[in-house]
Amino acid sequence: MLTVGLTGDVGAGKSTLSRVWKDMGATVIDADRVARDMWDLPEIRKKASERWGSDFFEGDQRSVFAKIAAKIFSEEEEYEFVSDLLHPATIAAIEKFVKDAEGLVVVEIPLLFECGRPEWMDLVVFVSATPEKRVERNASRGWDAAEIKRRESRLMPRDEKIRRSDWVLENSGTKEEWEAKARELGNIFLEKERSSRS
Repeated sequence: MLTVGLTGDVGAGKSTLSRVWKDMGATVIDADRVARDMWDLPEIRKKASERWGSDFFEGDQRSVFAKIAAKIFSEEEEYEFVSDLLHPATIAAIEKFVKDAEGLVVVEIPLLFECGRPEWMDLVVFVSATPEKRVERNASRGWDAAEIKRRESRLMPRDEKIRRSDWVLENSGTKEEWEAKARELGNIFLEKERSSRS
């Protein structure tokens, strides 16, 4: 088995890489989805409700997640609280998924270095893109440059994350060019995984 961590700039194209590699046969684990599922756990909601109020989780899922995002991206103490609440449980859940998988395993985890690179992760790919490209790609989410900056304000400096990564992939061209880069790197990883079994 070869386990690849996938991280990078907000809106740089991580999801496209994951999709292409999944089509090539990789097992893909979305850390954001695992973390969102943590909010369904009674013990997690209990701790958050004790801090934010018993009515915090009233409303539909989208509105609740919007309230959580508003808290953690505007108040450092709340960001730290949620990080301590979710990150260890999320990483533990992902590790269980990884242990049950075979072949090439890709873990898409935006906060990889902020959580701490796990010892079971063989390689890390950092996806990079210019600020202009990232604003363009995040327009469908309703995020402008200020919103992207707000979301990245709590993160480790990108230069440090790039330094800690094994591969850096620049997404500066068309969608077709990006998918071609994804397939090229995917083939390298698949070959590495096959070689490890021989």
